[in-house]
Amino acid sequence: MDAVVSEKTLGDSGYNQPPGTFQLCALKSPDTGEVKLGPAWWGFIPNWATDTKLAPINARSETVADKKLFAKSFAHQRCLVAADWWYEWQRDGDRKQPFAIRPEKGGPFFFAGLWSKAARLPADHPAAGQVTYAILTGEPNDDIAHIHNRQPQALTFDAARAWLHHSSNQHLHEILADGRYQAYESWPVPTRVGNPSNDDLAVIERVNL
Repeated sequence: MDAVVSEKTLGDSGYNQPPGTFQLCALKSPDTGEVKLGPAWWGFIPNWATDTKLAPINARSETVADKKLFAKSFAHQRCLVAADWWYEWQRDGDRKQPFAIRPEKGGPFFFAGLWSKAARLPADHPAAGQVTYAILTGEPNDDIAHIHNRQPQALTFDAARAWLHHSSNQHLHEILADGRYQAYESWPVPTRVGNPSNDDLAVIERVNL
């Protein structure tokens, strides 16, 4: 997953925002259990990191519970990333074609994510002291597998709620396997979406191939 989703219906984000920017997230406070909605930095920065050399934007669902970097967050610090669609790039030899993708019925939805607070970044970094996150990915659905060999875990509303509140690894893996949308629509979009400075409605318009 290369480019960012639009969140025009859920926040004040743009049509083409890359990693290293703030996006709208929901998370459950480990201390109070309260679910909060607010901005989070796209790029998972561990609370012990003093720079952003290690800031993955994605985490593989199949191995996330066993990775030292993500295990604590998988168990206790999960989040939901608000989205209207996402972009993937299809490779055909030397050519790359971007596609916009969303659940078949459209409308806003959530990606499953993990979060960590960037507690030790230099004070002048925009993510210093802020919540940061990575999006969970898995095998692609059959109707979009021709575009890319991975897809973000786009959860139904019921699954999204369960993602925040369940605690056992078994249940969490079941949510990722069974709780995502089962049908998607996709359409080719202009290659100018590859430049984040092109942040306008035209980047999601269908193009003829």
